[in-house]
Amino acid sequence: MGATKVLTIFDSRSYGSIFLMTAIFRLRGIDYVWQALFVSLIMNLQSYMLREETSLSYLAPIVNILLFTFLLETVIKVPILWSTIISIAGVFLYGAVQAIILATTFNGMDSSHLQNTTQGALLQALSSALVFLMSWFLNTFRIGFTFDLERLRFKWEHTIVTILIVMSLVAAAFLMYAADLALIIIYFVLAAGMFLYYALKKEREEG
Repeated sequence: MGATKVLTIFDSRSYGSIFLMTAIFRLRGIDYVWQALFVSLIMNLQSYMLREETSLSYLAPIVNILLFTFLLETVIKVPILWSTIISIAGVFLYGAVQAIILATTFNGMDSSHLQNTTQGALLQALSSALVFLMSWFLNTFRIGFTFDLERLRFKWEHTIVTILIVMSLVAAAFLMYAADLALIIIYFVLAAGMFLYYALKKEREEG
């Protein structure tokens, strides 16, 4: 595997999205850095495999939003509806930052043409650096949205989330098994185990 491919797997796009979305909604994502880093690694691996090993690259953003949602709901304990809204907002905001950099620095080049290239790695580095700077600024000066998130929490939400996690794991495992990607299956199992642990832990705390 070439150096640019390694950088692609360990790029900071998902890390930046997590810290930006939590900073905007003042959720202190830094308190959950290890969980976020693990989930980000899963996102980078599945994005790489879907793009390089299969023809399903269009699924990567959807899977990432789903994983962001599970992270926010089970670990940071944000209600599922707000978790979904925040996840979508984070992904689109990071995309907007990257689009601005593409337009101003890379002459509007299509990002798909930069995959697995030195320019692509530079684009990710610039985008993430700007996003991390924005997140730092928001956290330092306590700028962001604050809502009573609990008002939108549904009854039996943890049960619904647990079912969704299991269903997502089964679907992901089937997809990756069909593509013979055993390592990714292992990572998804570990990720699902982490989400289920926090979901069940929250259920016991609420009980």
